[in-house]
Parts: sequence; C-alpha cells; structure tokens
Amino acid sequence: MHVPRTYLHYRKTKGGPTVSDRYLYMLGGKLEQPEAMKAFLQRAGGQKASIALLIIYREGWEDYLPNYTKYWDLELSQIYTIVLNPNTLSNVKEILDTIDQATGVFIGGGHTKTYYDCYVKSPIKDAIIQKYREGTPIGGNSAGALIMPDKVLLSPHDTDDELPWIGDGLGLCPNVAISVHFSQWNDQEHLIKGIERLQVPIGYGIDEKACLVFKNEKPHHQYEVSDHTVHTFYR
Repeated sequence: MHVPRTYLHYRKTKGGPTVSDRYLYMLGGKLEQPEAMKAFLQRAGGQKASIALLIIYREGWEDYLPNYTKYWDLELSQIYTIVLNPNTLSNVKEILDTIDQATGVFIGGGHTKTYYDCYVKSPIKDAIIQKYREGTPIGGNSAGALIMPDKVLLSPHDTDDELPWIGDGLGLCPNVAISVHFSQWNDQEHLIKGIERLQVPIGYGIDEKACLVFKNEKPHHQYEVSDHTVHTFYR
C-alpha cells in the first residue's frame, strides 16, 4: 500500500470568529463526546468554522476519520485534514498556511510519541502556539491532549518500552500534569508520581469519555459522559 508523504484534504471556507480568550479542549481518549466536540466547533465559529484536523498516518486512517468529523459535519463546518508521516515530513509551508487559515485546530489521538515527533519536534509547533495566542481554540484527544502542556507526561501504558516518559510539550498549558485514559488505565500512581517529577502544583486525570476545558490557561469547564470524569490531584 502506498504511504503518502503528507496528505492534505481541503474543503475551503471563509470567515470565522474574532476572539481574544484562549481555549483548550482536552479529551481523555474517546471521541464519542458530542457535547464536547460540538462545543469546540461552536468556539471555532460553528457553521463558519474552518477546522484543521492534525492526525498521523496509519493504515486505515480514512475509515477512522468520521469518528472525528461526524459531530462537525452536522453543522456544515469546513474541515482541513492533515495526515503526517513522521519519516517523510513534507509540504511544510502548505501545512503552515492551512493552520494559519483555520479558526480551530484539533490534534488527534494515536501513538503519542509519533504525534510528539510530528507536531512538537517540528516547525508546526510554532504555528499551533501562534494560533492559540491569537485566540484560536485548540482541541486534542488522547495524544493530542497529552502534548498540550509545558511537559508531556507519558504513562507506561503509552510507551513502547512500557516505561514512563517526559518531554517538552507545546507549552499551551503551564504548570500542570495531564493523564488520559485515566480510570481505564488505572493511572493514579503514574499521575501522582508525574506531578512530583515535574514539580508542578496540580495534575488532571481525564477519563476516556471526559473533556477538560482550559480558558486562558486555567481550568474552566468539563464535559462528562456517563460516569467518566476529570480527577484532580495536588502536590
């Protein structure tokens, strides 16, 4: 099967909101969160939104795409899908232009270290940071949520060698530790140890069907499905 160097799919649009507050939407692992996904879309401009969806290449990614877009398509929003292969990153200027035009940026889920290589250890990082500073809402699911803070804290459940891992993140959310799939991975010990290792005052464990929203770098709201929630721990 042919592996694309970089895949971009455009559905062009115009317009979008002008905002000054900064919003982050951190989903804990499952996209079946209609309230959270629709809230992100509305923050990005609703029917006038242009969403840049940043994911990574894996076999069958096209079949998985509707899991991201099904709640957005209902609102007739426009979606720009960027699919990166970390081994052959190309078309960087076109990718940066796409992000620059977006009214919302959503970072997908999957192999977190690969997302880290594609979107943190590349020029794309600065583009995401700039959009956030301008007030463009940034969303992320699982891996996408984990790379948002100053430091990326990976659970042993999320690394190839089954060891915890720490690296520099996007820096959109300072002085916090984030854990995803929290209850499902029974990750309390990991998060508590991570808070100490990072020397941050607080950590959030986000269950798979929960979403934590930050406004201007502070916790603002959370969305929950069933008994999934956001767990808070202090150092």
